[in-house]
Amino acid sequence: MTKRGEMSNSVRQPDPEVMADARRLAAAGAKLEMVLVFLREKGFNKIDSIKTIRPLYGFSMHEAKDVIDSSAAWSDHFYSDMQLRETALRALRDIAAENAKDPNALKITFTEPDEPED
Repeated sequence: MTKRGEMSNSVRQPDPEVMADARRLAAAGAKLEMVLVFLREKGFNKIDSIKTIRPLYGFSMHEAKDVIDSSAAWSDHFYSDMQLRETALRALRDIAAENAKDPNALKITFTEPDEPED
């Protein structure tokens, strides 16, 4: 139990029963999109879904995230997720620029993400 305002050090794990059901679905030949819809209907968030599909399909973290981001099951979150990422990138750029002006501040090097190829 944590006090108000404190963060817990425990990491919530996805429901193992739902993960087992997802494994059975995949083993029975269900398409990846169907597995993602199943996970979402069972209350899994994007992170839980990534944790579940990585071992099922042998995806790297980056591949699993890309699959989730481009899936129909999570398409309603895509726009807000992109807005959040852009806001975070802007904030990082601003912090790096502000710290560059102060010789006593921690120096932050910010590398722009690669642009996707068309």
